[in-house]
Amino acid sequence: MKALIFNSGIGKRMGDFTKTHHKCMAKLLNGETILERQLRILRENGIKEVVITTGPFKEQIESVCKKFPDMTIKLVNNDLFTQTNYIYSMYLAGQYFDDDFLLMHGDLVFDTNLVKEMLEDERPSICLINKHKNLPEKDFKGRINDGKLREVSINIFDDDCFAFQPLYKLKKDDLLKWYENVKRFVINHNVQVYAENALNEILDSMEIYAKSYEDHYIDEIDNLEDYERVIHEIVEYEEMGNKDEKAKSL
Repeated sequence: MKALIFNSGIGKRMGDFTKTHHKCMAKLLNGETILERQLRILRENGIKEVVITTGPFKEQIESVCKKFPDMTIKLVNNDLFTQTNYIYSMYLAGQYFDDDFLLMHGDLVFDTNLVKEMLEDERPSICLINKHKNLPEKDFKGRINDGKLREVSINIFDDDCFAFQPLYKLKKDDLLKWYENVKRFVINHNVQVYAENALNEILDSMEIYAKSYEDHYIDEIDNLEDYERVIHEIVEYEEMGNKDEKAKSL
């Protein structure tokens, strides 16, 4: 199992911060950057090979990667990051799709046990949904039929659509199917859309099962309001988990 982290975006909604920093360099209250936390959690769960797509401030991402000398981290730079969405970054990273992968966005903050459960899940390809969370206005939703993913979009609000987070576990065959359709989009110069636009066209031929994340913490940081909320929520979540563990040991 390897991992792919999309970090080629500009992050305009983070205001002045992303004029001088990559969004994944935003620090959490424990002093870690978002990227450091992601890499640490991957390493804790036995994933030592990671592909990271880059765009602006590539050197900042390189500096973080040097803190993990026991991991093999390949950087794939998207020189066209101002003109393309991450569908083009996925196209560039395709040369490394030789295994099963965890695929995630670089602005996600999540707990380590969520990754552990995803890796232990016997189903080879899974996505994350929350049926008890209100549908977000401007973020991804997932359409689920018979327990399987059938569409990912911002603009769906039907009864079979649920809050969705872009962290996937994909078997190699499913990832390659997705990549082949991504490649078709790129050949047709359709590069200003989400990679999920290409995924949606082929989901009927795939079995990506829905897994609930309602007992875990995962959220993305899109803007400064998200940032202030998430950095405190993850601390509260982990403190609560530590209290529960101590109580069990008494």
